[in-house]
Amino acid sequence: MALGNPQGKKAPLGVFVMLIALVVAAFLGAAAGLIWQGSDWFSEEPEEEVLTKRAQPV
Repeated sequence: MALGNPQGKKAPLGVFVMLIALVVAAFLGAAAGLIWQGSDWFSEEPEEEVLTKRAQPV
């Protein structure tokens, strides 16, 4: 009768590598979201209008 696992060694799943990759991706995504939110590159708000002369009362 053989002792031990008859299938031999299994390849490691790399759980720690996947965990580190998930944490790094979360931080990079959060940083990119904060930069995107703070930028005015694609804002749909019109620029403020500057009045140079007062309107005449009617």
